[in-house]
Amino acid sequence: MHATRRALSRLIAPAAAVLATVTAAPTASAAPPRAAVEVCDDICVDGVRAATHADHDRVVFDLGAGPLPTVEAHHSPYSEFITPGGEPKYLTTPGDSYLFLSLKNAGDGDFATTNPRVETFNLPTVKASQFLFDTDAILGFSPAIDFGITLNGPVSSYRVFTLTQPNRVVVDIYR
Repeated sequence: MHATRRALSRLIAPAAAVLATVTAAPTASAAPPRAAVEVCDDICVDGVRAATHADHDRVVFDLGAGPLPTVEAHHSPYSEFITPGGEPKYLTTPGDSYLFLSLKNAGDGDFATTNPRVETFNLPTVKASQFLFDTDAILGFSPAIDFGITLNGPVSSYRVFTLTQPNRVVVDIYR
């Protein structure tokens, strides 16, 4: 009889543990961590992408919610740009010419931490885009985020415009 009780206890104890686990009330699990919300005074630049078309390459700067930025652009044969502190610097990707953009009243939000500083593209005209600087936190400067686009080959013209739904700045560079 003693041996039978031991044999039964070896079977019943594990079965009882399994049954207790299966029938136990569900426990609350920890809520998933919430993503940090980007904070920009006006609008954040979220990312950069590019594609080629029959007669031009297109670079798109994806934006968050808010009023669209004013964009200043200039084309240059030189890769040099001047930082807000007056220091001359150069785009890291060499090319035949360069297009510099300043998105006024826009900030980088978490752009610099979630995107590469230099984004390379294997397109006929556009070789790379580079985040240059953000003046949002610099006393005495209006908020702006500046980019440089490295170009390959001849460029006949370019066109910069904004679109909504979703918000974005579009740069068409014609060959």
